[in-house]
Amino acid sequence: MTRKLHHSLFLLCALCVSVVQVHAQASKWKGMGVSTGAPLPPAENFKPRPHGPELAKSGLKAEVIAKLDVEMQRHVAAKNVAGISAIIHKDGVRGWFETFGMADIEKGRAMDKDAIFRLMSMTKPVIALAALTLYDEGKFGLDEPIAKHCPEWAEPKVKEGGTVVPAKAAITPRMLMSHSSGLGYGGGQAAAAMAYQAMMKPGATLKEFSEAVAKEPLMFQPGTSYNYGMGLDILGRYLEALTGQPLDVILKERLFGPLKMPDTDFHVPTAKVGRLCQIYGQPSPGVLVPGTDLANVSTKPTLCLGGHGLFGTIGDYERLCLMILNRGELDGVRVLKPETVDLIFENHLKHPTMKYGLGGIVNGAGSYGWGGADGTQFVVDRSKRTFTLFMVQTQHYKAPTYPAFLALANEACGLPAPAMPMTGTPGKPGAGGKSGPFQQRDTNQDGKLSRDELPAALFDRLDADKDGSVTEAELTALWKQK
Repeated sequence: MTRKLHHSLFLLCALCVSVVQVHAQASKWKGMGVSTGAPLPPAENFKPRPHGPELAKSGLKAEVIAKLDVEMQRHVAAKNVAGISAIIHKDGVRGWFETFGMADIEKGRAMDKDAIFRLMSMTKPVIALAALTLYDEGKFGLDEPIAKHCPEWAEPKVKEGGTVVPAKAAITPRMLMSHSSGLGYGGGQAAAAMAYQAMMKPGATLKEFSEAVAKEPLMFQPGTSYNYGMGLDILGRYLEALTGQPLDVILKERLFGPLKMPDTDFHVPTAKVGRLCQIYGQPSPGVLVPGTDLANVSTKPTLCLGGHGLFGTIGDYERLCLMILNRGELDGVRVLKPETVDLIFENHLKHPTMKYGLGGIVNGAGSYGWGGADGTQFVVDRSKRTFTLFMVQTQHYKAPTYPAFLALANEACGLPAPAMPMTGTPGKPGAGGKSGPFQQRDTNQDGKLSRDELPAALFDRLDADKDGSVTEAELTALWKQK
C-alpha cells in the first residue's frame, strides 16, 4: 500500500485501541497511553473562574471546581492541548461548563462553547443508540443474524492459526455493538483503499465497504471474545439495509432531530466550518503543530462510517447524555424505551476481564462511556446521577489533560477516583488509576500478560520469545522497530 493508504487505514482503525497507539508519521516508538506532557506552570499564576448559581444548585464542591479551573488553564499554558471544552452534570443540573484556550491558535480564535469537534469513536455510541430505536419498534432482534438483511455476511470465515475456517455462529447486532463479532481493524487492502478513495472523492457506499470487509476472515469465532474493531461501521450498513435510508438520514430522523442536536453530522456545512476546531499534533512536549484532515470536512460523504465519522458540538452530545441519564427521554420527547436504555449499561461480553455494553464500555455498576482518538471523552454514571464531557482536538497523541480533568471532576461530584478509564486513557497516576494500557490489561499484576489478558491474534504477534506471556519490554521492543 502507499503511504497515503496506510494513513487512511490508520484514521479508520487506530481510534481507541487499548494496547498501543502508534504515531502515523513517527519514525520511532513514542510510548504507550497518556503522554507525560510538558511541565505545568505554577498554580498561583492562575485564578479560578467566577460561577453562577448553577454550581451551588448542582451540589458540586466549589473548592474542587476552583482547582479544576486552575488546572485546565495550566494545561493550556503548558501547551499540552490548544483548547478545552468541558461539562459536568450532577443531579440533573449542569453545574460547570467552561472553555479554555484556543480553537485555532494560528487564526487567534478562542475556544467557544459552540465549537465543532471531530468526534471520532464517540460516533460509535450514537450509532448503537440509533439502532436501538429500531430495535424498540421490533424491526430486528439483538441476536438475529445480520445476514438476514446483509447477504454478504451469510458465510463469514474465521482465521484460526494458519488456516481459515467457516464461522460456527452468525454475526448478530449484539456482537457488532459490543465488539464481539470477531471483526478487528484492518479489513484488508480493498476496504482500506475504498475508505481512502471515499475521503478523496465521494462515491463508495457502506454496502460496498461491508462487502469488501466481509471477504476477509474474522479474528475469532463470533460471540466468543472481544476485539475493538469495525463492528459499528458494519452496524451502519445493517441499518441502511434494514430501513432503505442512508445512515445520516437515519440519525437525523431518530436522534438528532428529536433531541435537538443541529450541529452533529458526517460533515461540517460550509457555513459552520469557521466553528470547527483546528486539530493539533505534538512532536515533543510543549510543542503544538497544526494537524491535517485527510478529507474535505465540508463535503458530504457517501461512505458514512459509524465507527468514527461524526462531527459535533459538546452541547449536542450533552443532550445525548441527558437522554441516556433520563432513560430514553429528553424535554418530553421519548426516543428509547427505559428498559432499552438499561440494556446499554449491561455487560454483553463473554470475556474474563473486559466489560462492554452496547456501543460503549461499562463497569457493571452504572457507568457507560467512550472516547475518540482526537481527544473527546464522555462518561455517564447513572448510579450517581452524573456525567462528564471533555473535548479537545489532539492528533496522534494523548494529552495528560483528560485524566487530570476526570480526577477533579469526580472529586467535585463526591465520587471516588476514576475506576473505569476509557480504552487507551489510563487513570491519572497516583489518583487510583492504573498507569497505562499494559497495567490495565495485567489483571493479576504479575508484570506480564497471558493469553486471557490479550486478544489471541495480538498475543501471538507480541509474544516474541514464545514463552507463553508478553512483557512490557517485549511490547516496547516491538514498537521501537516500527
